[in-house]
Amino acid sequence: MKNLKKVMLGLLVLSIWLIPTSTLAAGKSIEGITFLDDVEKVEWYKTDGRHIIVGWKGLPEDFYHWNYKTAVKASKLSRQKVHVWSVRYHQKHWSPGEGGQICITTATWGRFEKTNCRKY
Repeated sequence: MKNLKKVMLGLLVLSIWLIPTSTLAAGKSIEGITFLDDVEKVEWYKTDGRHIIVGWKGLPEDFYHWNYKTAVKASKLSRQKVHVWSVRYHQKHWSPGEGGQICITTATWGRFEKTNCRKY
């Protein structure tokens, strides 16, 4: 019974420590992608948990590169798996899973995982 109490107390302390850390890390991902403000064809971007949604007004020649860079930087700062969803700029209220996106790019812990974006 004493061991169970120790384990429960340890789990409680661990959860109290982890929840604020993950919340702060998720907030850092948006700070790390402010370089998108300077990308010519990016109309807007927003975060939805571990998802970053980028609204494109046309596709630049280095479209693949910008998605790659966004995913890697955001996952490095947030220390978790990040999905970058590229959509058309008029899909402002779009959310992950609705379909109709241009492409998806994922990265975990600052390492590129996969994408279905084409290299133009």
